[in-house]
Formats: sequence, C-alpha cells, structure tokens
Amino acid sequence: MQDLIQQLATYIHVPAANTAAVVTLAADTSRRNGIASIHYSYSAAPTGGRLTITDGGTTVFNIDIIAGGENSLYFDPPLAGLHNSAVVVTLAAGGGVVVGKLNIRPGKL
Repeated sequence: MQDLIQQLATYIHVPAANTAAVVTLAADTSRRNGIASIHYSYSAAPTGGRLTITDGGTTVFNIDIIAGGENSLYFDPPLAGLHNSAVVVTLAAGGGVVVGKLNIRPGKL
C-alpha cells in the first residue's frame, strides 16, 4: 500500500504562486497513458486561468478557468493517449499571488 501512496505523489504538483502546475505522464513503449480524473484549484480567481492536456505535443484538451476554488474532471472511460507518447497536463499560472494545485489520477489502459 505504501508504494501506491508514494506513486500517487508523483501525480501532484503544487508550485509557488503565479507558476504553472504541470504533471507529465512519461512516454512508455509498453502502454498508453490514461487519465481517469483531474482535480485542480486556484487559491483565488486567476488571471488567465487555463487547463490544457497535450499528447505527444498536440493539444487535445483546453479550457479556460475564470474562478478560484476546487474543480474536478472525470473521464469514464479514461482519456487515452497515443502509444509511446508523453501526456502533459498543465494548469496555467494564476497571476499575482494566486496558487494553483494540480492532482492527476492515471487510468488503466
């Protein structure tokens, strides 16, 4: 159980204020990356808030975020990346003193 908890910590990024939060699922030759859910928040209303997902450098998901607080996205079935392709989830810098937090739950493919 401890290994699973430690592994989940690799899918969280809480940077300093006004810094993008980024979680990268590295390319793997034996499987595709998947995302079951994304949980994110801004400590206050962001300036230029945005959540993007890229797969192999191509943007496949892009939303604006205009309010602070916690939000969640669920993908059922999990959002699947291309074979042997890195998937990058980015919560844009919130501006000023706004802190963004990003948590990813990978999906099994």
